[in-house]
Amino acid sequence: MKKDSTRRCPCQGGTLVRFVQPIILSILYEGPCHGYVILQKIAKTRLWNSETPDPAGVYRALKDMEDRGLISSYVDPESLTERKLFKLTEEGLECRKSWLKTLRQYRLGLNEVISMLGKEPDDTPSEDD
Repeated sequence: MKKDSTRRCPCQGGTLVRFVQPIILSILYEGPCHGYVILQKIAKTRLWNSETPDPAGVYRALKDMEDRGLISSYVDPESLTERKLFKLTEEGLECRKSWLKTLRQYRLGLNEVISMLGKEPDDTPSEDD
């Protein structure tokens, strides 16, 4: 039986974990949020194809971002369980702007790769062209 080599392959999407940070920055740009809500919002992005991201990985990203000063957390005064709320810092706002510039540049490169992948073999210019 032939094994499906594309199963759980990055080519199927849903494994773009490096995009967690800009997504978190975008979510928190809208206002403070609990980690659970951040997880739900990440899952709704096309990059995750409605699959829940690894909670431990997201909380690690939140901790790393807090350690780097991009976000801060505080105990929700209305929570009986002392749940944390995360919010953007000034550094996080700057990082968000930087991500926007970077991703716009990546988009140009991705468009180029998509064009290359979409070409048929006979679309390739010959040496005589």
